[in-house]
Amino acid sequence: MIRGHSSRRQVSKSAIAPARASHDVPTRHLTVLAQDPTVRGPGGKALTTRVKLPAERLEPGPMGHRVHVIDYDATTDTYYRPRERDLSSDPYEEVTDIDRLVGDPQFHQQNVYAIVMATMGEFEVALGRPLDWGFNSPAHQLKVAPHAFAEANAYYSRDSESLCFGYFAGTSGRTVFTCLSHDVVAHETSHALLDGLRSFYLFPSHVDQAAFHEGFSDIVALLSVLKSSEVLEHALGPVTDSRNLVRSADLSRSKLAAGFPFRLAEQFGRELDQPLAEGLRHSIRLEPSPQLLQQEQYQEPHRRGEIVVAAVLGSFLSMWEKRFDALGRDRNLALNRTVICEEGATAAKQLLRILIRALDYMPPVDMRFGDYLSAVLTADQQLVPDDGRFHYRDSIRAAFATFGILPASGCRPDGAWEPPPADRPVSYDGLHFELLRQDPHAAFRFIWENRDALGADPDAFTRVTAMRPCTRVSSDGFVLRESLVEYVQTLQVQAYELKRLGIRKPVGLSGQETIRLYGGGTLIFDEFGHLKFHIRTGVRSRLQTDRLANLLDRGDLSRGARRLSSFAQLHRRQLSVGLRQAREQW
Repeated sequence: MIRGHSSRRQVSKSAIAPARASHDVPTRHLTVLAQDPTVRGPGGKALTTRVKLPAERLEPGPMGHRVHVIDYDATTDTYYRPRERDLSSDPYEEVTDIDRLVGDPQFHQQNVYAIVMATMGEFEVALGRPLDWGFNSPAHQLKVAPHAFAEANAYYSRDSESLCFGYFAGTSGRTVFTCLSHDVVAHETSHALLDGLRSFYLFPSHVDQAAFHEGFSDIVALLSVLKSSEVLEHALGPVTDSRNLVRSADLSRSKLAAGFPFRLAEQFGRELDQPLAEGLRHSIRLEPSPQLLQQEQYQEPHRRGEIVVAAVLGSFLSMWEKRFDALGRDRNLALNRTVICEEGATAAKQLLRILIRALDYMPPVDMRFGDYLSAVLTADQQLVPDDGRFHYRDSIRAAFATFGILPASGCRPDGAWEPPPADRPVSYDGLHFELLRQDPHAAFRFIWENRDALGADPDAFTRVTAMRPCTRVSSDGFVLRESLVEYVQTLQVQAYELKRLGIRKPVGLSGQETIRLYGGGTLIFDEFGHLKFHIRTGVRSRLQTDRLANLLDRGDLSRGARRLSSFAQLHRRQLSVGLRQAREQW
């Protein structure tokens, strides 16, 4: 299929994925802030947008089947009363007074509920299936506290099954509510969704893995804002042409990159005691260089994650440029502002779904940035084989390359993952495809029977950790049905045994230290049950040497199977790093 202008195409009812079974599924629209309270529309009015959500039974909170807003403030021991009447309505649709919205706790409750549900909806549409949370015990509802504590912080917690948003007194004298920042809410929701999809990404591993959690959540947050045409029109500045036209010269890459939608948590950063004038992060301003990944300052997860964010935003700018080039910019014409912003919103939406779909094409443990790039290229190629109109994949690959991130696949010229080698065929004897889609025992049997062909380590403990049938739909209506099986292997050894496994023991590590090595793979089957891809990392992989050295340097090697520091601690650490860098610049 050829990628086109999705906003002008109709997808047939029969092509809709099971996760959104038909156009008859009832929906509702709710009003949220398009970015944060400081971003105003014409006349200083609140800049809002309406998000589309599935209509569901709501109890006061709001509380639905996946999200439960619990508005309790632990600092003041205050419970904010939720709206109890007309829960199916949107009383804020016509409200333009920003002070009224900021001062209304019930709007805060609606804002977080709607953005969390909309973000989850983006993931489910992109991945073609309903998603689970990554909690330690089975639970259907994510708890969300819009006024959790008086602190300049917001975080996701697997242990408490929650998103917690803080508030603090800003330098302007006003209270800053993190729950009113669209990108902050989408960022924390993405942490929760990524944890449900790739639960081992919270365990100590290569520095890329911790950085990916932060970088990917930033990407979702920023693109969730950029896919709003209202925000993009605001970013272009006030209308100066009665015909609503904008000059081609005003659409240069540098002018677009300077716009505020590329900054994360702008209000949050400006309102701190020692303000970060451009928000917590402004990754688009990173000067591309393959050397950044080796620099000491980019070994911290948030800072390292900015490299991936910068690459993605560079990809977005290239995509947007190509879309309005097709409208006539190359002929130096004045272009309609509304159309330009619709094209940008379309590019952001399509890119966001490409990047989310890639999560299914990644190894379950010990990921690197190159793995993600190959996953992105593979995921898009599978759904949109013909990328000849806007060349999205070329834009993505070129942007990542400027930061020294190359596809992990290595062999293929297009950077996508290789299919299973023909000289090591797998056997399907005794297996039924329907069971292979649903039964972890059948999936384990496939791995067991084919452990030689798959390269699974015979000495490691192996378990199937996820099974995910999915149906994806492209913007052109093309349907792709796949089934995913994820398995993880664990091998516990003492450090002196590493040499026998072909792994170099890091300098300074005692030979008696107990080491836990992780490996595993993602098996992707087509709709007929044939293996399409096996994306793996082995417990005896040569990459284990770098992983162990990295863990030893960071003091994480002795953590074993324990998870990384909580997101609350990571965010506090990032805030202190950002403030220190700001002081150094001053």
